[in-house]
Amino acid sequence: MSGKSLRLVNFLLDSSFYFIIIFLSIIVLGNRMEKESLKWLAGCIYLLYYLIPEYRYGQSFGKMITKSKVVSLNRKKGSLLQIFIRTLIRMIPVDILSYLFTFRGLHDLFSQTTIIKTNDME
Repeated sequence: MSGKSLRLVNFLLDSSFYFIIIFLSIIVLGNRMEKESLKWLAGCIYLLYYLIPEYRYGQSFGKMITKSKVVSLNRKKGSLLQIFIRTLIRMIPVDILSYLFTFRGLHDLFSQTTIIKTNDME
């Protein structure tokens, strides 16, 4: 699996994990927080869901399953700034639509990152 199909599977896996985390958070905190606060919590969870593992390991949980990795365009580990930009751009709804016009989404273009299979690292 490679290319757009790999990216789609990563997206579906990561979205599933994210929504499970949100669902569990709502169950645990739902009665204790206002709806507006839950929206902010969901945004923070989204930011942390991608930022921490992609910076630390180069992989979100979905990428770990598909054995793919985020790297800078020079195939080295992405910097904290690159991963932060990548994560923020993902939060823009049109990012997902950018795949209709290009192989790399807006989050890859602006952060100067790409996805590779982990066996391609060597």
